[in-house]
Amino acid sequence: MNKFKISSLYTLLLLFFILFISGCVNYEQKTTLKEDGSGSMKIHYWSEMKNFSMGTTLGKFDFDESKAKDKYSSSNTTVNSVKVEDKLDDSTKHVWLELDFKDINKISDAKGFDGVNATWTEVSDGMQLKYVVPKDTSAAGQMNAGQYSLTYEFTMPSEIVSTNGTKDGQTVKYSYKLSDLNKDLEMTITVKKAKGKLCGIIGFAASVLIIGYAYFRQRRKV
Repeated sequence: MNKFKISSLYTLLLLFFILFISGCVNYEQKTTLKEDGSGSMKIHYWSEMKNFSMGTTLGKFDFDESKAKDKYSSSNTTVNSVKVEDKLDDSTKHVWLELDFKDINKISDAKGFDGVNATWTEVSDGMQLKYVVPKDTSAAGQMNAGQYSLTYEFTMPSEIVSTNGTKDGQTVKYSYKLSDLNKDLEMTITVKKAKGKLCGIIGFAASVLIIGYAYFRQRRKV
């Protein structure tokens, strides 16, 4: 076998190895959403340390502090903290990240949310969040894809009217496996529209009417 064939075989094996481990990441995302569409997120992802023989990047996930911060930073998102840790007890590498966002509708401005379609809009029942993670058939098709978990949790600003997730008070949780990425992951939550602003306007209007009425009565007495 000549050197060219050996080099080609090595390249093919290397590409196969990279593709095999590229999606081998567990992912957790906890989102707290405010009425105006802003909010915060806590992200945690991890993988086996044996998967890092080719560097600190697995697919779209960076396990380097500065790279992870850059990936989740944008004009819409501010990363407040990043922590990378190796756990020797189970030989895993972890990343914890916390960020604030101005508008969840623009969450995909950060590369870490590339392809995510998030909308926070008014509907007849109140306000609705739709959060769609795009399918990744290459990751879903891996032999061990069922061993890796994807978890999303949303804490909403008011009472939940309906959802396709598991509700606990004002929090909704979705649990998937990496193999579920053979299709889009669609998460939908509808909440009652907060009445605080409306009550504030009514209260202000009532105060104006009372003051106006008192002024009118005073004028009549003069």
